[in-house]
Amino acid sequence: MNWNMINAIATTVSMVAFILTAIYMRAQLKGTEKDRYLAITNELYTLWQSRDFMESQLWLLYRLNESNWPEFVKTHRGEAGEAAFHRVGSFYDRVGTLMRLGLINENDILPTVGGYAIAVWQKIGPLVKEARRIENSTLFAGFEQLLPACHSCYVPTLSANAQVKPFSLDQPVPKITPLEVKKRLDQGPPLTLLDVRHPSQVAQDPFTFPGAILLPLDSLPQRTNALPRDQDVVAACACPSEESSGAAAMFLRDSGFRASALLGGHEGWRKAGLPMSNIAPETVVEPKNIGEPA
Repeated sequence: MNWNMINAIATTVSMVAFILTAIYMRAQLKGTEKDRYLAITNELYTLWQSRDFMESQLWLLYRLNESNWPEFVKTHRGEAGEAAFHRVGSFYDRVGTLMRLGLINENDILPTVGGYAIAVWQKIGPLVKEARRIENSTLFAGFEQLLPACHSCYVPTLSANAQVKPFSLDQPVPKITPLEVKKRLDQGPPLTLLDVRHPSQVAQDPFTFPGAILLPLDSLPQRTNALPRDQDVVAACACPSEESSGAAAMFLRDSGFRASALLGGHEGWRKAGLPMSNIAPETVVEPKNIGEPA
């Protein structure tokens, strides 16, 4: 009897069994992950479509009149207004947390809720920031971190002659012209130029500004520590009305940076006849890494 052959066959059979078991387990895990994903998104949409949530959200958008936290507390504490504030704010806070943990995909939910999230924050944002100083220092932190991704996902990229105008927010941020930025880049003082386009936009138009840093808007909250605080920061996007770059600049200013938005975005830069740099392909593949153009 050839024991070497038997051992070889037994080893092969064991290896095949191990591989088949691994494939089966992987399939089972994928099935479990899919089930969990569907359960989470289904629960979110059930909450979103519920009458209580919709009535609370509409109340915040159209009937909330208080502009500071003490006034809000005086009028609504213990009443339906306070319940609406926490019901809606907590929903978007949860969405932000689930996205940060990778449990839901922004492309599946933000096209539906992103625009409302922006509008709600525009109404309650000042109240939240005052409440953090007075009562709860982390109130709706996940909601606020969700906003850049809402802008990036919800605000469409449209040409200047488009018939449909993009969703517009009153963004109280300074704006700087392309020629002013080019002058700063050439003569100083130094500044940091951010290209905050979504990776899909970069893939479609793989050119950016000379010396710019690629940092997608939805990655900004996690990457601010990589930016120099001793320089002015100019955010630029593909939106001709500076929607995404304005959101980035607002977030950076709230985080202690001297930030502004590039007037006209990429289109404005090109219309001014200013040079662009080709982007290295690996930078587009790995959008979470801060990369510089080739």
